[in-house]
Amino acid sequence: MSFIQTSNHYYHSHAIDKKPQSQEIEMAEASTSSSCPMALDSPPLCIPVNYQLFSPEIQVAPPIKFGHGRRVDFLAHLPYELSTRIISFLDIKSMMSMSTVSKQWRSLYFDNDIWRRMMTERGWGVQLPATEKQLQQQSSSPLVIDHHQINWYYQFTQKYQLMKRWTNGQVTSHFILGHREGVYCLQFDDDKLVTGSRDRTIKFWDLISYQCLATLQGHQGSVLCLKYDKDIMVSGSSDHSLIIWDMHTLQMMKQLKGHEGGILDVCLNDQYIVSGSKDTTIRVWDRFNGELIRVIQGHRGPVNNVCLYGDQIVSASGDATIRMWDITTGTCIRQFTGHMHGVACVRYDGKRIVSGSNDRTIKVWDAETGENTMTLMGHTDLIRTLQFIDNKIVSAGYDQSIRVWDMSTGQCLLNFQSAQSRIFNVQFDNNRIISARQDHKILVMNFAENLDTRCLQ
Repeated sequence: MSFIQTSNHYYHSHAIDKKPQSQEIEMAEASTSSSCPMALDSPPLCIPVNYQLFSPEIQVAPPIKFGHGRRVDFLAHLPYELSTRIISFLDIKSMMSMSTVSKQWRSLYFDNDIWRRMMTERGWGVQLPATEKQLQQQSSSPLVIDHHQINWYYQFTQKYQLMKRWTNGQVTSHFILGHREGVYCLQFDDDKLVTGSRDRTIKFWDLISYQCLATLQGHQGSVLCLKYDKDIMVSGSSDHSLIIWDMHTLQMMKQLKGHEGGILDVCLNDQYIVSGSKDTTIRVWDRFNGELIRVIQGHRGPVNNVCLYGDQIVSASGDATIRMWDITTGTCIRQFTGHMHGVACVRYDGKRIVSGSNDRTIKVWDAETGENTMTLMGHTDLIRTLQFIDNKIVSAGYDQSIRVWDMSTGQCLLNFQSAQSRIFNVQFDNNRIISARQDHKILVMNFAENLDTRCLQ
């Protein structure tokens, strides 16, 4: 908005400049369409008799020169609840500047309720570790978190830095060495990493020290896939068998045989174990006694990937199709077609299916209708592996790259180029991306190095 001085009075020019809207929430400004408020102690505006006001020009009071006269800290005179609410609308940069203005403002800056509100509005959660007493009481009543026990400012700064690193692709990389041949599969949690290799072994690693904790042997061929929960782990091999391991003792419990080809993928829940094989079949096993429940047939190529959600199995095959099956009957519920070549990987969350193919594309499907809602392009070779959480997809493959995608827009957010190695498996959580590679190495890309993310969700 521009002002023109005439006879010591100010009026608006005809042109009214509008500021572009910022992507961040800023302090609210007075609307240009409303009358301009006058200072409480300013003299009334006098218009000369011989001065004619032309529409749409509006006469306003002279600007107040701050720095002369009394200064008023408006936040100090407002109710606490209103002051904290106003502050919560500031962007982070403005918040940081605010903390240096005065002791009063600095006190408001560190107010716990402000940062709790900012965490909540961004959908950022906090989960305090449960005490032994709370764990005992959890079966009879839900665990209640006392918000006053949480330093919300501290948790916000940790989460903000973590999100910023994901945006900028800022990682600390660690290579884990120990397998003698290519690493085909992996799974990890907060404390440990488990990997399977062409050297026929399964290794457990400490994710803090990156030291090998244990090595399991039992398969007579390459370990192509594995999945574990708190009680058991199931591994599949090119020797056509699956092995069930006790996660507490790390001892072999049972070996499952029946497939006529290598086991390419496996998944499990609290009732079933599901395996997909090079022999084009899917087999459903009883988790507890290892008995074969049923054999599902329908694919005309190797079953490269299987995932389980509720009573539904979703499988990806070299025949270029994705199929959804009813685990209780073995019938095919729906078929998804659209890939031009074999489908190497698939993931399913109950609503969406995401698949990667040898046609170098990632496709997003509506699980209910079978519609292909989005196709992501960018990889230059076979997409061997992918995973998605919420709207974030991480994919990798034979073009030696790891890519991060935004499923809501289809945009590739990050592209990490690997050094001369195909990538066989990739998984991620809020803090890390971990990949298994053909060159015998495991790459850990840590976004949370030197951050405290123990309580962040």
